[in-house]
Amino acid sequence: MQGSHSGWAQVLVLALGLAAPACGGEDAESRAAAPSAGSAGAAGSGGAAGSAGNTASGGSSGSSGSAGVGGQGGAAVAVYPDPDWASGSATDHGLDPALLLAAGSVAESLDSYCLLVIRHGVLVSEQYFHDADATSAHPSWSIAKSYASALVGIAIERGEIQSLDQPVADFIPEWKSDARKDIRISHVVTMTSGLKWSAFSDYVSMATFAQNHSAFAEALSADTLPGSEWVYHNGGVQLLEPIFRAATGMSIESYAEKHLWKKLGVSASWGRDPAGNPTPYANVFASCRDHARLGYLYLRGGKWKQDAVLPAAWVKASTAPSQAHNRAYGYLWWLNAEQPAMDAMMAPFPGRMSPDAPTDLFAARGFGNQFIDVIPSLDMVVVRFGKDPTGKLDLAAYANDQRFEKHEQILGAVLSAVH
Repeated sequence: MQGSHSGWAQVLVLALGLAAPACGGEDAESRAAAPSAGSAGAAGSGGAAGSAGNTASGGSSGSSGSAGVGGQGGAAVAVYPDPDWASGSATDHGLDPALLLAAGSVAESLDSYCLLVIRHGVLVSEQYFHDADATSAHPSWSIAKSYASALVGIAIERGEIQSLDQPVADFIPEWKSDARKDIRISHVVTMTSGLKWSAFSDYVSMATFAQNHSAFAEALSADTLPGSEWVYHNGGVQLLEPIFRAATGMSIESYAEKHLWKKLGVSASWGRDPAGNPTPYANVFASCRDHARLGYLYLRGGKWKQDAVLPAAWVKASTAPSQAHNRAYGYLWWLNAEQPAMDAMMAPFPGRMSPDAPTDLFAARGFGNQFIDVIPSLDMVVVRFGKDPTGKLDLAAYANDQRFEKHEQILGAVLSAVH
């Protein structure tokens, strides 16, 4: 899908709100490919459109697939969507259904489209708001980065990318003659490339105005030594688009369809810039149920049913601190246990990213407080998608979004339901 450019009000918000680290959205990144997230047909099993069809109780009719086993101790045998998520009783899986519905009320008040809770492989709570339903395809914003991370792991396992140590210049030959020759794939997925960055360049010049985001990213000059600092760099991640074209002979979207989405049973598409290039840094479009499959793949260590879609070692490395500058960041995944921690505008966090959540939580996060939270110790995936604050000139909304305050309120309400 190719989206249109933003209005001038949005550009002004970006220019003003992102000029200083204290402001700006976590990802106001791609003005490309951002259709509205309204409903798109009848609701799937377990969740009719709107609040009236929301479920957070026991034994409701569910999709095909076994209903899972185990309570708080976890499933004895991993359960997978087959073909869709099995619905089950929240009570049977160690959660209070009334408190899950209350969490939905919190989510609805914070402009959410969906709130899903999956425990032991079973969909125990599914709530939709603001005319969304189980079929609505939502833009993921920077959650796309975590999809891209998975694809890098797959490409390394398949031998199309040699390793994380392979120079990016092997795929962008123009870089071989200057300082960029030292930038490795590892630097791209850990946000330590050292390429020149400014908020205006990254969020406005490239994401809002550039016709060809890949060409813009390839033209970025070296600014600091690779690995010397952590900078949340959309342009750096966009480099994965030409890298995948050169390494695999396929677009990153086609590669995702063949080697990831099809294997997970996901129906998805990738946002594109005006030139038609997929944007690895922003916007995979899928339903909340399908976005949840990415989290569940990682919860199960890269295994899907009988197939190892991702190497377990890649999953482990991706969800561990990737460098010393910001230990709350893995390979394009956010982490909850480590210090020092910075947000996406390089502003320090005084403590953990989610202080009231288990320390083993890791997450795919996107602008507008979109999130796929994975909590291994609870055998749980929590998914929330909602509106992003680009519809009006509201600098405070950008600043609040940056700190993921909505996430903390919604996740806290969900966690209060755990027995």
